[in-house]
Amino acid sequence: MESKIKTADGTETFLNEEYNEAYHSTKAGAYTESLLKFVIPCRIDSLSLEKNRIDILDVGFGLGYNVAVAVKVASDKNPEILLDITSIEKDISVFDKIKKLSIPENLKEIYDQILSGRFEKNVYRAEGKNFRLNILFSDARQILRSLRKKFDAVFYDAFSPKVNTEMWTVEIFKAVKELMRQEAILSTYSASLAVRKGLIEAGFKIGLVEPVGRKSYSTVATIKGIIPPLTQKEKNRLENSPYAVPFHDSRNMDLPPYVIKKNWESIVEKNLLNFE
Repeated sequence: MESKIKTADGTETFLNEEYNEAYHSTKAGAYTESLLKFVIPCRIDSLSLEKNRIDILDVGFGLGYNVAVAVKVASDKNPEILLDITSIEKDISVFDKIKKLSIPENLKEIYDQILSGRFEKNVYRAEGKNFRLNILFSDARQILRSLRKKFDAVFYDAFSPKVNTEMWTVEIFKAVKELMRQEAILSTYSASLAVRKGLIEAGFKIGLVEPVGRKSYSTVATIKGIIPPLTQKEKNRLENSPYAVPFHDSRNMDLPPYVIKKNWESIVEKNLLNFE
């Protein structure tokens, strides 16, 4: 049976049965997490004042909060804004879950527009006054290799590295980097050393976002954009911790997740021996 969860800010989320993880931080709140870990760190609010179209890559559509909150924030700042959003998702049942949510009042109109879309094979298309949304239902690793457009922002919201390891490798970050404009910002809730090290190895500079609902800072990355700096403590951890080892996939990005994780664990074990 599907488990609906009420989060700290009163908004609702679900437990994902495959990964046994909630779609959102229950301590931060679904709405709050989308706003403070994705939309604001990617500068959607300020970009809306600078241009009339923003191209967003949303990796992990989930229950749609990141998309809906981005549209709300952007349209409040600029009523003429158009968000052209490409989302990636593997679970087609997310729409059944969304229909069971008690949607926040300020997002209801946007969700109605999202849910009024249509399927064309493996792509779900929806349009609203301020957005155009294409949700691609397939293997994210292969989709990211096939996309050809450039984005102003990336919401990187896959399930955690512990259970969704294949989505956090150097190789997938390199594929995402190829899709980003130079000033674009990638935001993710993850505070993992492996993830941060992987982003650096993929060619990003990274920074930290103030904690929301937990003690750990979340992460932002960019090629040449302006982001908050790393603390000296985090620089030291990335340099010296035996766990600061990135995940690696094959060149074709087709390794099974358990192999990626096992290879990472082998390197960490060696590091721990040397560390002692």
